[in-house]
Amino acid sequence: MPVTSAGQMHQETGNRHQGGAPQMPKWNWVAMGQVGLTGWTGVAAKPVARAVARRIGRPEAQILSLIGAGFLAISLVDFLRQVDAVIAAGRPRRQPAVDAPPPTPGTARWRRHLPPGRVAAGSTGQQPG
Repeated sequence: MPVTSAGQMHQETGNRHQGGAPQMPKWNWVAMGQVGLTGWTGVAAKPVARAVARRIGRPEAQILSLIGAGFLAISLVDFLRQVDAVIAAGRPRRQPAVDAPPPTPGTARWRRHLPPGRVAAGSTGQQPG
């Protein structure tokens, strides 16, 4: 590779980009949406996309990509819920103190431990005002 000066390199670079900044290739949104249509989802989506495309006058590929994007979004939400469940399962739970006294009957703390609809003995069942 020939050694060139910094000025020559700058001039060559300037010649390549005279039309402005280099253009990024355009994203293929249709292909990206259709990635979500694998297996049974692709089989189920094709007749639906065909019918919708005929009705609204859009290309079938665009409708398929929208359906695929929907399946991808559902998968992402499901994945994030699973991650949240794993994190919640790994967190240490608060344990009551070993020497903590049991709840005293008649207190709000005691009533929280009763099943719904049950009234503590000696209580009128009405909430304090």
